[in-house]
Amino acid sequence: MGHCFSGGRSQNRFHQKENATATSALKITPYETNSLCYVKGQSVKLARSGMATSFSTMNITNPLKGLVSKRRNRYKKDGFNLDLTYITDNIIAMGYPASNIEGVYRNHIDDVVKFLDKKHPDHYYIYNLCSERSYDKAKFHNRVKIFPFDDHNPPKIDSIQPFCNDVKEWLSRDEANVAVVHCKAGKGRTGTMICCYLLHSGMFDSADEALNYYGRTRTQDKKGVTIPSQVRYVRYYETLLSNRLFYTPVSMYIKEFILNPVPNFTGGQGCLSFTISHQTLLQEGEKLTQKCKKLRKNDVYEVKRSDAPFSIKLDYCLPLTGDIKVEFFNKTMMRKEKLFQFWFNTFFIQDLDVNGFFDRNGGVEELCYVLEFEKNELDIVNKKDKQNKVFQADFKLTVLLQRIPREDHCSSPYERPFHVQDTPSESSADSSDDYTNEEDDWDSGEGNSLLPSKPEHSCDVIHKS
Repeated sequence: MGHCFSGGRSQNRFHQKENATATSALKITPYETNSLCYVKGQSVKLARSGMATSFSTMNITNPLKGLVSKRRNRYKKDGFNLDLTYITDNIIAMGYPASNIEGVYRNHIDDVVKFLDKKHPDHYYIYNLCSERSYDKAKFHNRVKIFPFDDHNPPKIDSIQPFCNDVKEWLSRDEANVAVVHCKAGKGRTGTMICCYLLHSGMFDSADEALNYYGRTRTQDKKGVTIPSQVRYVRYYETLLSNRLFYTPVSMYIKEFILNPVPNFTGGQGCLSFTISHQTLLQEGEKLTQKCKKLRKNDVYEVKRSDAPFSIKLDYCLPLTGDIKVEFFNKTMMRKEKLFQFWFNTFFIQDLDVNGFFDRNGGVEELCYVLEFEKNELDIVNKKDKQNKVFQADFKLTVLLQRIPREDHCSSPYERPFHVQDTPSESSADSSDDYTNEEDDWDSGEGNSLLPSKPEHSCDVIHKS
């Protein structure tokens, strides 16, 4: 979460796009009569005729599937070999049920259908978390619901409880019922929502317990949910449950960013820029679409090597409400490198005793909140700069924010309207990430605590050097 004291495309050297091992190993040209599939030195000729239908039962693909699932635990019993794990007796996490050529190295949808129809006939419901893709739900007897959010990102905060309520309602119908949750890799987004449900169901009291349990169960290396912003949102949900809070949209604006120490740019000089985006879910007919709308694209700030902190003061008031994404870039003449990103929700930057609203009297407008992120609490850089070549190990990003007073003090229940999608969702162009490595290519970062305090005089508690 950051410590709150109350004050296009990336191609950089630590953030390279990583193609899946399987796609580089798999050499299939569907327009040729015969083609070769290479698996660790093995070559097998695949005939074009009936190629797609035979993928689900080809034993030769098993080594390839293992390469793709990496350190995720697989189900290898009763003739099945699936990227699928029982998190509990009635909660299943799995990789995306793919078809055609993709079914060679992921779970083939036909194999998943066979497994579920054999093990849990008429007693399973599937929850698809992918915003970028879907499939024919008729294959699963139309027992599919979609709660979409983008890869490598957290869900919208007010989509978590509807998901948990739906899973709980389904499981309570019959003790034989199971809930099957998946995204693409079946790890990060899947783990985020499953961990929230483990908290919701009372199986665990703390986010850390749920996250650790999921990591041990789903993976061989205990690295389940590893993207800092996703971890942060699991902890957000713990906060809502443990404090019995009402979720009310809170508006704030950012006054300043402080980077300390300054990143080590090539040549000793860099040009920083950042974007601020807001996540929404739009109902378009029967389709629920995730939109990540950019609210601000800033000018470039020249940064020179220095031991002193570098400060960017915002000379405008940009109201921010709800789920906010901030991305930092280093812009050069040749390319634009994404350095890091992070998500936060404005509701949680507050004194929790006021339950989402506050009194305008008493100089609240002067109250400043300082949200701090250690290096391992920022997405991308926590994984890609392990050698501390660009950011020192003690790097810290400080964000100064102020609240925008509300005209009334009415709070609404945390449970907010949310329409479950039963049809495919599409991500907007702005919401697509600039990298393609799968969810398990991230390392974990510890969450942030939000503890407000009031500065002695003004919000500008840290000044530009």
